[in-house]
Amino acid sequence: MTLRRCVVAVALLCCVLGLLALPSAGLAAFRPSGVVSDSYYHLDVAAGTMSVRVEATVQNQIGKDASILYLYAMPAAKDVAVSRDNQALQVKVTPLNDKLGLPSLVAVTLPKPLKAGAIADFIMSYTVGTQNSDYAHIEPGVAEAVFVSQGVGSFVFIDVPTSAENYLDPGCFPTADQPKDVKGAGYQRWVCGEATRATFGQDIASVRKACSNLDDRCRQQVIKAPLSAFAQSITDTSLRGLLEADVALSQKSVHLTFRFFRHDEAWAQQQFAVAQAALPKLEAAFGFPFAFDTMSLRQSHHIEIGGAAGVAFWSGGDVLVTPVDEFSSEVTVHELAHQWAGSQNLTSSWLAEGLAEYGMRTVAPALAITPYDRRWQSFPYKAAPLSQFENGWDINGSNPDFWYGKAGAFWFAYQQAIGGPDTMRAVLSQTSPDAKNAPFDGRWFMDAGERASGVNLDALFLGWVWDPAVATAQITERRAAHDLVKAMDARAAAMGLSGTPADIQENLDAWIFTGIAGQVTNGATVLDAYATVLKATTDAGLAPPDAVAKSWGTAPLARTRGVIEDQRLAVTAISGSAAKLTAEPEGSPALLKLADAKQKFAEGRFDAAKQLAANAVTTAFNEVAAGKMITIAKAKQAEFKPSFLSKVGLLFSDPDGDLAEAQRAYDSGDPNRAVSLSKAAYAAWDGADGRGLQMLAVLTGVMCGLSGLVWYLLRRLDPPSTPFGGRKSAGPAGRHNIGDPEERRPSWRDWENTP
Repeated sequence: MTLRRCVVAVALLCCVLGLLALPSAGLAAFRPSGVVSDSYYHLDVAAGTMSVRVEATVQNQIGKDASILYLYAMPAAKDVAVSRDNQALQVKVTPLNDKLGLPSLVAVTLPKPLKAGAIADFIMSYTVGTQNSDYAHIEPGVAEAVFVSQGVGSFVFIDVPTSAENYLDPGCFPTADQPKDVKGAGYQRWVCGEATRATFGQDIASVRKACSNLDDRCRQQVIKAPLSAFAQSITDTSLRGLLEADVALSQKSVHLTFRFFRHDEAWAQQQFAVAQAALPKLEAAFGFPFAFDTMSLRQSHHIEIGGAAGVAFWSGGDVLVTPVDEFSSEVTVHELAHQWAGSQNLTSSWLAEGLAEYGMRTVAPALAITPYDRRWQSFPYKAAPLSQFENGWDINGSNPDFWYGKAGAFWFAYQQAIGGPDTMRAVLSQTSPDAKNAPFDGRWFMDAGERASGVNLDALFLGWVWDPAVATAQITERRAAHDLVKAMDARAAAMGLSGTPADIQENLDAWIFTGIAGQVTNGATVLDAYATVLKATTDAGLAPPDAVAKSWGTAPLARTRGVIEDQRLAVTAISGSAAKLTAEPEGSPALLKLADAKQKFAEGRFDAAKQLAANAVTTAFNEVAAGKMITIAKAKQAEFKPSFLSKVGLLFSDPDGDLAEAQRAYDSGDPNRAVSLSKAAYAAWDGADGRGLQMLAVLTGVMCGLSGLVWYLLRRLDPPSTPFGGRKSAGPAGRHNIGDPEERRPSWRDWENTP
């Protein structure tokens, strides 16, 4: 955000001064006070006219009876009519300044004085025709104007053609409920109430929803003057206020648009050119990509009334600006810089506004912009710490020049302290909203600056950011903790390790320093263990792996301690196996296994290295055992005499094949497999008779079981017998006929005799 140096816009001042100049007969007259009003504007854009209906409920709050009521109408209002209870009232229209496009004052004479405190309903209607002024441009094909309200308590509804190109000032929203007659006529209804406040909160979903649903809290409240909506509706596209272009950035092309009021086209053209040139330069200055695919610039009058020259939102690349002749280009670039320095990635106003100022002033020379001198050091409170600029700017006389000036100047002092623009870019490039530790605060920038440069930034931050009386003790504690860690990291670096263990770094990042001394002591113990393992590794003639180096700067100390212990155990296993294999000939299978173990060790795969080292010794043993076992198996093969039982026992096995494969494995240097296969072959021949007998016994049992099952099934198929030996069957009436061969149920014994 950029604040105007004049908080209230000129138009608003003129309007208020005009109202104050009203005749003092006002004891008998009153302006809307305690008003609740709805103003409905229907825009006939093609014809260059609009019709207006105002429904107002007002209360006489002047403490006396009043016979005159003042309402407000658009400039150059025609056919003004006011009624109460269907009774037409006498009106007098007084333009405040039609040339500027300011509201007209409508004096309504009441036929009967309205008593003090009384409430009355009024309806006003009028039309607005072609005109061209600073705040109202209406002609066939275009309607662009400041729309008049009745002040506090007002809603302004604007019906615009859906076929037109419409642009309403931020802070106005389409109504959630679109009336059927409006929608049926090809129009869309917008509502503007407390539009100035809504403008600054337009990217808050709850604000949009409440105002679209006509929540009374969204009625005009803060701005006392009868000004509400700023709208532009165009049916003649040659008159539209829209600029578009694609801007090439480092990783993509961004579609840039600028919607503005045609009255300010010359200003808009200039700012659009500035924006096109500034975007790639700002991206380069901050060092991380623009977040969105589109960038929307929009002109806003409401931020002007609210005292701002520009506002940036993170709702998809959205920036509001208003004409400020003395530093418009500066404002535009500052607001664009907020797309990198915004609320999504920075925690405080002094960070966001200061870095936006830094970004603007960094790229300004290349854009031929000379930023104005805020002269912040000339203020008596120049020593006020930036940390007081957390969520506002008015703690010292509502002076944005001081806070924006000092916040921007700090970042140039920071840049110089850490080594210049390249180091600054390296720091800023880490502050993307997508970073895992976003959003970033002042403490992070102090830490990041020191990491990037190695420079002590205590004095810089105590002098600019924090109150020394409050922060010195913590900064001293921080420095002591960082010095301890720095010494530990230096020792680790001498051993080939880089970075800081994750658990220690987490505490440093969180500014939790009380446990750092104990963690550093623990780190020293871990480094001692690593020094011992390094010596053992070298003594064993092994290539040092990088497993500990990878763990030290990324994992907690406990995990690194575990990696060191795994390395120690692997060294011990490899050394022990090597000692047992000293008699092995070069190129033996056991030594090849040991070489594989050393390779896995060099890769940091310590579990695999330990297993292979153990397998190397086993392989040496099996190399002798395999030769003996193959000889024994061959002898068994030679003496084997096949019998009926042994042939049955050898079903599903192939001892001859296993023995041949064992010999091939032995010859190819795989004694482990040779032992296994030769043992299997010997066992197959040696136990063939016994297995054959077992298999026949099992087969016999299976056959007996099948026979019993068949007998049981046949019994189930036989019809039951009567006590007299006959067969029983049911007759037609359900009677049982005993001994009747004609009626009995067929038996399975008859199946083979069935014709």
